[in-house]
Amino acid sequence: MAEIQVRNVSKDFLDASGKPFHAIRDISFTWVKGENISFTGESGSGKSTMARLLIGLERPTSGEILLDGENIARWSYGQWRNHRTKIQAVFQDATGSLNRRLSVGHNLEEALRNLTKLSSGERKQRILELMDLTATSRKLLYTPTKNLSGGEQRRVALLRALAVRPDYLILDELTSGLDLISQKAIREVLEAYHREYRCSYFLITHDMKFAYRLSQCIYELESGQIVNIGQSNIDINSQERK
Repeated sequence: MAEIQVRNVSKDFLDASGKPFHAIRDISFTWVKGENISFTGESGSGKSTMARLLIGLERPTSGEILLDGENIARWSYGQWRNHRTKIQAVFQDATGSLNRRLSVGHNLEEALRNLTKLSSGERKQRILELMDLTATSRKLLYTPTKNLSGGEQRRVALLRALAVRPDYLILDELTSGLDLISQKAIREVLEAYHREYRCSYFLITHDMKFAYRLSQCIYELESGQIVNIGQSNIDINSQERK
């Protein structure tokens, strides 16, 4: 079965005085391909650290993270690059993943050029299909990225990650600070893409409605540990509530 297994993972950092503190403490869970899960909890509970561990931006102090049986905690930069079409991430500050000097269309194509072997025509076709699937106006492709609002930049960063068709997608506070219209637009993009390609989401959020709307399993973190696990009623095939 395709899945990501987190086994007894801990992550320690040093505080300002040089003393170690536990950002993540002995966490274990399984993220099955095709299922969406959420991590919730107060700021500083370890949610974003877990995301950075899953995407390879940090290495665990102890424990294993297995992607289809391979321990990704041991991967080199080159190995991670070869697997970027399998696992992607979108963080709250979308500007880090976008080139503000380029148009939206060029930003999307840049991801495909770097991470896939698609031809120029195939890249353009995939982008147009993605825009249509997610009900995003094609006019946005010609917009300079620097002219976008914060919510629009986050949506483009999401589209950029989805363009490579990852199996797993990590979303860190994707709707935080956005107005209700922008939140709804992002949720609908995620729902449409999940229905079409079965992409699995790992949501980090304070918004419990958002978590229960999109996830089958919700983990609550406190001081780096899982303290509660909840289940939702969504049908992962239709993304509609039973």
